[in-house]
Amino acid sequence: MRTLLPGALLVLVMAQPNMATGMMPLYRSSWDLRPILITVIFAAYLIALVPALATIGRPRARTGWWWRIAAGCTASVVADVVMALAESAPIACAARVAAGISVGLVTGSVAGLILERLGERGRTAMATATVLGSAIGTMAAAGFAEYLPAPRVTVYLVHAVLLAILAAAVCADRARVVAPSARSTVAATSSPADASRPRIPERPLVGYLCGVSAWVSAGLVVALLPSYGAELLSTRNLTLLALPVTIYLVSAWLAQRAVRPTALLAHPLMAQAIIIVGVAVTALVPVVPSLAVLVVGGVVAGVGQGLSYRSGLHIVSAATEPGDHARAASRYAAVAYLFAAIATVGFGVVATTASMSTAVLTAAALLTLILAIAAVTRARHTTTSASSPERVSEALV
Repeated sequence: MRTLLPGALLVLVMAQPNMATGMMPLYRSSWDLRPILITVIFAAYLIALVPALATIGRPRARTGWWWRIAAGCTASVVADVVMALAESAPIACAARVAAGISVGLVTGSVAGLILERLGERGRTAMATATVLGSAIGTMAAAGFAEYLPAPRVTVYLVHAVLLAILAAAVCADRARVVAPSARSTVAATSSPADASRPRIPERPLVGYLCGVSAWVSAGLVVALLPSYGAELLSTRNLTLLALPVTIYLVSAWLAQRAVRPTALLAHPLMAQAIIIVGVAVTALVPVVPSLAVLVVGGVVAGVGQGLSYRSGLHIVSAATEPGDHARAASRYAAVAYLFAAIATVGFGVVATTASMSTAVLTAAALLTLILAIAAVTRARHTTTSASSPERVSEALV
């Protein structure tokens, strides 16, 4: 049981910021939100998450885990209470800021606890818990709001109670029990063979562009897709509107699990192109108003998102020394989140001044521009590497 509790806690922490996604069409109608305000509410979470991850969210030792877990879970409960009482966009933004601080505080410490207790299996558990939390948060909030009383309150109160109980259980059990596979993992990652592994000669810029592309698409899907569907499909059923977002998140995770890093689909440029195809499919909804089209777009964009983010992380990690991989990963995530927040607000401006459909087309154009920059950067680097005999060329595919 004690090996499962940290993963369950991460699921609940990741669920909190995604609950607003499942309920956004309800907020939009209740508060008469313009698209710009919808995207600002979404971006408030990322804007708070970036500095939290970069500063207070990185414990130097095991002793720093516990207060971060306690403080982060407290911030998540505060976000629940504020969202349950919210009657306007500014109050919702305050709750989203608390959610960003919560995720930034908890993620690193819970990740360390999971790896300590599960060893190498903990990496899979963390990825699963992150996606599962996001998907459950989206669908649970939509289901609670659609079928239970007090639609804007119930799900947050249930989440707050469950999180408080689970956080107390995790913080009360601080005994160190290191899984055998965790010890072998530590030895393996610090071995000379790992340090001498040949690096992939990709420009780090290409990696960062992959991450930006992945999260710009995530910002569009998570922030605007439910409202986009409500506007074009003439439905107010929150569970149906949350379905494409949930499928997008699950598809991103499954793609990372099912597609090998060396496969053609996982090529950094191919993965970005898949995202663009998915967004283009969603742009067809005004012409073919069908939930199936929206779901297909979510699946395709989700596959591209998962592969693009993983590919970018590999490139950025390969450009750093093994001991600096954690910092590189944090920096990579921070850049992706920051650009996603800026782009998402931009999409909101376009949707407010023009239309939701125009915002989706704008996103496709922006993603195409990012892909073009990545392609040019990669081509120039490949040419330079080929003309320099002393440099080893090993393309990432």
